[in-house]
Amino acid sequence: MAASMMNTRPTKRPRPRPRFAPWIALTALVVAGGLLAPAPACAALPVEVENIRIGFGGNDAYKIGAWTPVRVQVKGGGVPFRGFLDVVVGDDDGVPTSARQAVDVPAGETRTYVAYTRAGGRDGGFSVRFYDEKGRWLGERTRDQIARAELTAISPDDSWILTAGRPQGIDQIREVAGFRRTNGRESELFLSAMDVEADAERLPGRWLGYDGARAVVLDTADRATLEMLAGPKGEALVEWAKRGGHLVVAVGANWQAVRDSALGAALPAVLAGRERVQSLEALDTFANSTRPITPPGSPAHMATKLEGVEERGGKVLASIASLPLVVRGPLGFGRVTLIGVDVEEKIFADWADRGLFWVQALDLKRDRFQEDAGEAMMGGPARFYATGVTDLASQLRVSLEQFPRVKLVPFGLVAFLIFLYILAIGPGDYFFLKKVLKRMELTWITFPLIVTAVSLLAYFAAYRLKGSDLLVNKVDLVDVDQVSGLTRGRSWATLFSPQNRDYDLAFLPVPVDGQADAPALAPASSGEPARPAPGVEVVTSWFGVPEAQFGGMGGSTGRFSFSGGGYAYGPAGGLERLEHVRVPIWSTKTFSSRWFGPAAPVVESDLGLAGFDRVQGTITNLQTYTLADAVLAFGRQVYQLGDLAPGQTIRVELQSDRTLSGELKSRESRYMKGELKGPDAILNRADLLLAVMFHESESRRTAGQDQPLGNSTLHDLDLTGQLALQRPMLVARTKRPGAQMAVGNAPNEPKIDQTTLLRVVLPLKSPGAARP
Repeated sequence: MAASMMNTRPTKRPRPRPRFAPWIALTALVVAGGLLAPAPACAALPVEVENIRIGFGGNDAYKIGAWTPVRVQVKGGGVPFRGFLDVVVGDDDGVPTSARQAVDVPAGETRTYVAYTRAGGRDGGFSVRFYDEKGRWLGERTRDQIARAELTAISPDDSWILTAGRPQGIDQIREVAGFRRTNGRESELFLSAMDVEADAERLPGRWLGYDGARAVVLDTADRATLEMLAGPKGEALVEWAKRGGHLVVAVGANWQAVRDSALGAALPAVLAGRERVQSLEALDTFANSTRPITPPGSPAHMATKLEGVEERGGKVLASIASLPLVVRGPLGFGRVTLIGVDVEEKIFADWADRGLFWVQALDLKRDRFQEDAGEAMMGGPARFYATGVTDLASQLRVSLEQFPRVKLVPFGLVAFLIFLYILAIGPGDYFFLKKVLKRMELTWITFPLIVTAVSLLAYFAAYRLKGSDLLVNKVDLVDVDQVSGLTRGRSWATLFSPQNRDYDLAFLPVPVDGQADAPALAPASSGEPARPAPGVEVVTSWFGVPEAQFGGMGGSTGRFSFSGGGYAYGPAGGLERLEHVRVPIWSTKTFSSRWFGPAAPVVESDLGLAGFDRVQGTITNLQTYTLADAVLAFGRQVYQLGDLAPGQTIRVELQSDRTLSGELKSRESRYMKGELKGPDAILNRADLLLAVMFHESESRRTAGQDQPLGNSTLHDLDLTGQLALQRPMLVARTKRPGAQMAVGNAPNEPKIDQTTLLRVVLPLKSPGAARP
């Protein structure tokens, strides 16, 4: 029956086809064509991408969340090509970010271009895009399409050690019990050997290339390592150390070449020849070893003469008689540890406690107190792990996302309103039409009216609660080394957007010795974005958290975002600003910027040793603004100074000191639980930043007690290691920003909640004062 009906022609006149049917068909063809068309990445390119190498090592190792070099090898085609190459990689939200390089490839020739970028996840998603000189897209290639090496993503909370040469026994630091995870199978230390002999071209030419490293170990007995130090690549290592890195340099037979290299002036001692020693037992004491490196009857060894230690601000950590064997000293905001023997000798490889030696030489402290992410997520023994926060960087992100002006609706109220809405469009609409109007067909009118009315009410209620202002929470940390005349700064800012907007963002450092109020940010006369002052380098990017969970850099790679198609670093070849960053309506995005350059004195000091581990003297504020809540850190002590008004001189007294670890402990509740009790608690960002600045000064607590958070991501800001070198540090809050934030395409003037901490490294009147 049904079949016969289907085969019967209709008796009625067929209806005319709708006039829009051809357009529907055309649209369907376009969509189908788009689905069946080849991927853009496979488009023909004017050049051939021969290889893409990431970071270091044979397995392209990079650290998640750290700057890493990306080397793109391209070969020209039949005609020369000039244009642009974009290196694209996802940020912590999975949004593509691009760093642009200008390229000029002659026909048939091979050229290599280097870009620096940050990957926010384990998959990386590295790719390269090509554009012509007019900015027209030409094609794309992903790393997976052409890579010849495996990709190794290092967890953001692991400590990464880079080595050059053949330092014997350093691999044993992974076996030291204190750096094993609770599963007993893996270490939180990751080692990568830089193959300076086979692939010296892969070594970074900028300090950014070493950003992910906790320390770099150089075995100068290796000739290839010496050649690396002779040029710009050696200067890049020195620049990285000045910004907060730790260089460990072993010098033996090639001491003259090291003295004359880029490292010579950066070492904490003067290299002055070699001397024969019968025993290296001083290294046993240095390593806290119970098994000697040179047992009785061992042959004599040669050691390098390390002189002028006090004049260069160094500290002798191990010596035999009057001959130093291990010396450590400051270099800007970083450190250099100098070992006066060749570490590629077999004696190090055979030493049973060689792992303990390298832990001391690298000055490794454990950042992680609870490694098991599963236990953390289930609310393990540590206090804050139920919230997923295990690192100070994560807590800083939490504090930056607190906007008291933005009112949050309780979930219970939202659920109740949704329940009322369901009642209105369901039973409410039905009974109103059936019992009151008695016309059920009117639901075609009442239903959209109810939906429209509720949508408008929700929209205006959200505007009422969340406001229409562009809000910014911003924290600045400014370090000034008055001994070397250097400054470095770090800014973090979370932007709350009242609209769907594509923002341009930049940070312009403000000189610390300027007027009381920072001058207004004037636009450049040429229409170009404002640029930092000459001699000041600024690097701006996104800011992520290292947690091993969804939303963290160390967690799942299946993240999603509503932040548009991506944004770019600018200008071309630089990383000063971010361009076209999409921030959806009533959502946030967090950014970070760092800068480095020269600095003038902030205070005048007259400090000297008082006994073995105390300091006394005077400090005078040279600025036109107040240094509030000032403290002076020295060694393991801290001195409460209060507020220093402009021009005021204050005397540092012995009776005003207390332990630094105790001071940090007393402030902990203010940045962990907030100044107020309850859900509206506001976290103290200044105290949180103080914990970052001296994290390793915290006392290590025993099992069963509350554990402090780790500091893996921001470890370069921790100057506890320089406190051990007898460097006094003044820390104070100011109302003056360390850097001005320029927000392009803003709907209105941003309302900025500013927190600024200033840390000043001061000279010490003693024979071991740091070199000028």
